[in-house]
Amino acid sequence: MSLRVQRPDCHGSIIRCWEPLFWGVTLRLGTQTIPPGGTVPKHRHLGQDEVAFLQSGKARISLNGKDYELHGGGMIFAPVNTWMALQNTGPDDIHLIFIYSAPGLEEYMRCTSVPAGETATQLSTDQLRTCASKGHVEYENLSSTSGK
Repeated sequence: MSLRVQRPDCHGSIIRCWEPLFWGVTLRLGTQTIPPGGTVPKHRHLGQDEVAFLQSGKARISLNGKDYELHGGGMIFAPVNTWMALQNTGPDDIHLIFIYSAPGLEEYMRCTSVPAGETATQLSTDQLRTCASKGHVEYENLSSTSGK
């Protein structure tokens, strides 16, 4: 199992399980820890369905503009191209398990994180766009059409 920490301005969460041990031909599995108040900004996966299980904590999730409260034991399904965002609304860390239906997102996760114990430097907006492109994900705040 590999432990990685996201860089500043990349959600500030801890990601585990991005090594081939947790990959199948078409599925990718990982876990994520998000601190109180932490967010996953509005984004969509361009080539993967996502299933996420909230193991513990409390979160607000937005799927295509509709908000839902999610508690430990809850689950979401986001088909390809579903706009989604998440915020930890509780006083404790939330712990997620996520599964993606196709390869790709692990490239974004690697690009925006460093192994635990290494110094995580901030990426430029252009570097973040490159990471998103590698991972087949589009973030609204990085989109060249956002604000238009």
